[in-house]
Amino acid sequence: MTATAADIARFLAGTGQLVALVSAPGTAPAEVEVRGVRGREAATAGDLVWSKAAGVGGFRGSFLICPEPAPDPAALAPGQAVAVCRRPRLAMARVLARFFAHLCDDREPVYADPATAAAVAANHSWVKNAVIGPGCRIAQQVVIGCSGMGYERDDDGRLVLFPQTGGVVLEADVDVAAHATIQRGTLGDTVVRRGAKIGPDVNVGHNAEVGEDVLIAGHAQLGGSCRIGRGAVIWQAAVIANGVTVGEGAVVGMAAVVRDDVGPGEVWAGNPARRLR
Repeated sequence: MTATAADIARFLAGTGQLVALVSAPGTAPAEVEVRGVRGREAATAGDLVWSKAAGVGGFRGSFLICPEPAPDPAALAPGQAVAVCRRPRLAMARVLARFFAHLCDDREPVYADPATAAAVAANHSWVKNAVIGPGCRIAQQVVIGCSGMGYERDDDGRLVLFPQTGGVVLEADVDVAAHATIQRGTLGDTVVRRGAKIGPDVNVGHNAEVGEDVLIAGHAQLGGSCRIGRGAVIWQAAVIANGVTVGEGAVVGMAAVVRDDVGPGEVWAGNPARRLR
């Protein structure tokens, strides 16, 4: 489906979210076509993007949903428009559901090795919305590419689904043990890099990035958008909060609850987790 900035702005005005509509000099909102949705860093012409921060610096898509204050039209490139909204994430959720719900449809996975696809079927695992690299091993009843916990509360406190349109990328030689879950990205991809090992009953949240040769032991929980650096170890039942970074070579102890960034090579444990050395 293709919509214009004018179409989306009218819809947002009807939901009470629109504060202002700004377009580049000489660009009419009705001329700004929106064909897809991406994260801000990956956006190109024709893409819709949302941001929790004001400003258009680095914006390369066609239509941006962001908070106040409204940007200077002169800061926009030709063909760009911005919807300034009271609550940008809620506005984006509404727009996705109204105009781009088809992007949430499950897509068939792409396998580098046909043998991996056969193993997935034999092990009764569920894999969609994913690119699976060579040498990957996916054990019994694994789920890869499902939607995560994407919700935003409306003005009445009700939970509104934030549709998940991204995917999952498993690079080469990734092992995923039985009953693990790797959620698809909200807009971009959840990425598990080369050689990483995901233990049984682990949950990897949407848009997380697991670095090369990371070891994640059973029942660990990785929150959305967290970053686990190369060679790090996350031991059994540890919890990494949304958006937290665990540095290269770091170690997180059993059942630790990590709410702050962990530096490279550091060892953390406890609830709440603290640096031991």
